[in-house]
Amino acid sequence: MRYTDFQGTKVSKLCLGNMRFPMDDSGQPYFDKACAIVDASLERGITYFDTAYTYLNGKGEEIFRRALVERHPRDSFQITSKLPTWLIETKDAVIPKFEEQLGRCGVDYFDFFLVHDIERGWYDNLEKADIFPTLAKEKEKGRIRHLGASFHCSPVLLRDCLEKWGQYIEFVQLQLNYLDWDYINTKALYEIADEFGKTVVVMEPLRGGTLSRMPSAEGRKILDAASTEHGLSYTDFAFGWLESLPRVGWILSGMAEPEQVYQNTDFFSREEGLTAAEIDAAYAAGKAMSKEVFVPCTKCNYCADCPSGIKISKIFSAYNEACAKDFVYLWGDLKKIYKDIGPNANDCVHCGNCEKRCPQHIPIPDMLKKIDEKYNSL
Repeated sequence: MRYTDFQGTKVSKLCLGNMRFPMDDSGQPYFDKACAIVDASLERGITYFDTAYTYLNGKGEEIFRRALVERHPRDSFQITSKLPTWLIETKDAVIPKFEEQLGRCGVDYFDFFLVHDIERGWYDNLEKADIFPTLAKEKEKGRIRHLGASFHCSPVLLRDCLEKWGQYIEFVQLQLNYLDWDYINTKALYEIADEFGKTVVVMEPLRGGTLSRMPSAEGRKILDAASTEHGLSYTDFAFGWLESLPRVGWILSGMAEPEQVYQNTDFFSREEGLTAAEIDAAYAAGKAMSKEVFVPCTKCNYCADCPSGIKISKIFSAYNEACAKDFVYLWGDLKKIYKDIGPNANDCVHCGNCEKRCPQHIPIPDMLKKIDEKYNSL
């Protein structure tokens, strides 16, 4: 495993996030599977374990307490969680929520702690609740070792936040990958972080697993041609491209089974990352893919609480896969695949909940309608 030295703290280049841990039909995380993923991660040198107040239907912090904190020495890992910004509207709410999170994780301090999901919808809460200065006092007490923030916002908002509260923010967590660099202009976010001298923690490095599959035919052709010397996987290209960015400190991956841990850590067990030619190939594959993939969905499932039961991210994922294949399947019926997913645009009640919660700011009802029209035309 390769590591980053962050202010004297040794952090693994690849880190484990538990947002995508497997759950049963009732929405409860599988404890045995969580233990297996955690154990495999520690075995392969991962030190940084990331969760949040709302992950796994609110069980993400608890499952890390049970699978990680209660089963392994405290000095063998760094545990990270995030304050749910949208739930904090007053200063009096900050510390009770923070202490609740400490209890749920079973620790008396967080190695890293973030203000979660800063975006326009609840940006005013930062000032109303005096969030950063309040958490900075917890850092002074030793209950937070490093304080940062995660962003799903425009470059303008990121700049404004760093100008106002940058003195408290040691690192920023951004969605970065070689597809989104130009596709949704994450390059601008990275450049602002660089301008302010902030270490970048990467989320969505594989874009919800899409870059591991590379659904673009042209993208596969580019990567396959470039991988002949070192036998790289599509996942290796995604991780290696990110590692080549000087401001990137470490990369989060939402691994859902031990096998993914072993596969993903293989790249970081090598002596070196990508060559300059391989980095260029990854970027070229992203440019090719951006012409084929239609919906910029990362399958975070923040939209999952749909009153009509529409499996929004599943529809988008199936559509993107079909779009990348030019809607030609040699082995199945595309319309049946779409129908089998369940409720769709025709069942939407236009409540607006999904759009409010979407970090990618996708016009979800409109997109669902376009997808439905496309499938009906096949």
